[in-house]
Amino acid sequence: VELIARREGVPPDLSRIDFTDTAVYDHICAGDTVGLFQIESRAQIQMIRRTRPRNLEDLAVEVAIVRPGPIVGGAVNPYVRRREARRHALERGLSYAPPLEHPLLREALDETLGVIIFQDQVLQVCQALAGFDAGQAEALRRAMSRRRSRELLEGFWEAFRMGAARNGVPEPVAQRVFEQVVAFSEFGFPKSHAAAFGLLAYQSAWLYHYHPVEYYTALFNNQPMGFYSLDALGRDAARHDVKILLPDVNASDVWCTVESSQVRVGLGFIREWNEEHATAVVEERERHGPYRSLGDLV
Repeated sequence: VELIARREGVPPDLSRIDFTDTAVYDHICAGDTVGLFQIESRAQIQMIRRTRPRNLEDLAVEVAIVRPGPIVGGAVNPYVRRREARRHALERGLSYAPPLEHPLLREALDETLGVIIFQDQVLQVCQALAGFDAGQAEALRRAMSRRRSRELLEGFWEAFRMGAARNGVPEPVAQRVFEQVVAFSEFGFPKSHAAAFGLLAYQSAWLYHYHPVEYYTALFNNQPMGFYSLDALGRDAARHDVKILLPDVNASDVWCTVESSQVRVGLGFIREWNEEHATAVVEERERHGPYRSLGDLV
C-alpha cells in the first residue's frame, strides 16, 4: 500500500475495494495464487481449481477446508461434489438441497453443503443432533483446544449417543457424525477466523491483480515467508511480465524498490552482504553521488 501511494500519490483503501470483482475471482479460480495469503499452497491451488470461489463466503470455506479437521473428517470430496452439483442445478434454474446425515443437521450444515467445515459447527451439530446443553457444548469447545484433544473428544461419545437416541437418531448415523466431530481434534478454523483470513486473501489477490509490481516488491522485502523461495517468486513475476532488475550499486536501495514499473533488487539481497553493508553503500552514494568505477566503490 505504501509503495502504491509513492507512485500514485494516494494509498488504496483496502476496506473500500470492490469485494465482488469478477476479474479478481477469475485470477483466484485459475489457481494463480503463488504469494497470496493463505491460498498459495499446492493443496490450496488444487482445491481452488475445483471449488472456484466467487465471493467472500466461498473464500472463507476455501481457507478453512484445507485443514486437518475437515480433511480427516472426510468433508473435502463431498463438499466439492455437492458444490458442483449445486452449480449445475442453479444453471438449469433448479433449487439444490444438500444431502444430510440427518434432517436435524440442516440448520447447522446447510451453508457448507452438509459437511462440517468450521469449528463452530462441531458445537452446533452436537446441540442439534444430540441435544447438548450450553455447558456440554462449552466443555466440548475446551476439549478441542487442548493437547490430546482426540482422547478428550472421544469421552463425549456416550453422552452424544444417548442424546441422539432421545432425538430418534439411529446409532449408525450418530456414529458417523460423531467421527466427523472427533476429526476436529486435528485442528480446524472457527468461522470468524476463516472469514477474516478469507478477507485478507481477497485483499492480497486484489493487490496482486491490479498492482503486481508493488505486490512482488513487497513479497521480496518480506522474505522468508509463505511456501516459495525468492527464486520461485521471481519466476512467477516473470510469468506475469514483471521484470526483475538486478542489484546495481548506483540504482538499488537497501531493499527492493519499484523502478519504472519493474522490481529493482536491493543491495541487501546480495550474497555475503548484509543490511549493514548495503546501508553503508547507499548512504555513501547519497552523500557523494554515483560510484564512478570499481575503484571508487572499493
